Amino acid sequence: MSNLFVGVELGGTNLRCAVIDEADGHKLVSRYETPTAAHEGCNAVVKRIGDGIIAAMKEAGVGPDDVRAAGVGVPGPIDQLRGIVHSTPNMPGWNMVPLADILQKATGLKTYVENDANCAGWGEYVAGAGRGVRHMMMVTLGTGIGGAIIIDGKLHIGRDGAAGELGHVCIIDGGLPCGCGARGCVEAYASATAVVRRFIHYLDDGWHSPLHEKRDFLTSYDIFTAAEAGDPVALRIVEETGHFLGVMASDVAELLNPERCVVSGGMIQAGENLFNAMRNTCMTRNQHPGRTMEIIPAALGGNAGLIGAADQAKVKLAAGDVI
Repeated sequence: MSNLFVGVELGGTNLRCAVIDEADGHKLVSRYETPTAAHEGCNAVVKRIGDGIIAAMKEAGVGPDDVRAAGVGVPGPIDQLRGIVHSTPNMPGWNMVPLADILQKATGLKTYVENDANCAGWGEYVAGAGRGVRHMMMVTLGTGIGGAIIIDGKLHIGRDGAAGELGHVCIIDGGLPCGCGARGCVEAYASATAVVRRFIHYLDDGWHSPLHEKRDFLTSYDIFTAAEAGDPVALRIVEETGHFLGVMASDVAELLNPERCVVSGGMIQAGENLFNAMRNTCMTRNQHPGRTMEIIPAALGGNAGLIGAADQAKVKLAAGDVI
């Protein structure tokens, strides 16, 4: 029996598809990437996903009869059992889209749909920084903050498939407004967007930094680089960001007691200044769970979501889920 599965990662900017050999250490046999072109609308993007799956199989020299199933990681809330995408942030026109059914007809592959952060977390769990544990949380840091929760070796999706939205854990009651409509979410303080916003706020308050001349074009990477070079404003921002993330992580640790917290995304370029601040906050806030939880960077980079989507397809196929 074939051990090949297709993993798909749908992003607002790029669409990635890969054929993955589950029997060979989750090896990527082929990898296909193309712009998502989300502005063209839902139907065009869905067709592009189907075409991408077929292109990845062609590059690997295999067809639908050689691949057991496909898993698709999608941003936003979904119905895992029925393979329906409720909506997607930053991509217009997605409303109750029966994505699994459409792709299955287009590609000939049994298809499963999962949240993209869950896929990335699962990928790290089975093939990356999460190997060797049974209980893990994953925090994804970027323009927003996402997450995944794995309990006793199983992806925890919750009642409506919405578990793991770690970016919307409240860390300051009545705090800054978040894009979700609530206030005080960790995403409003520790996302890449929030890092830049808070840095500019310090400059407006009279703090001095060599980055002042770039204030209208700043990125979080600029701030992380400046922190490494000793810029006190940038270093303060990075350490505060780590503290905010540590508050969230310690709250989750208190509830779920995971063995490991894996942190992924471009913001992990902030390095040990960020991670040490997270660890120190967990050490001081928790008597036990946060003190014993490892906090480490992700290992798989851009392949985590692809590997996780493919492996989730394997898991769901074995469980006999019907779409």
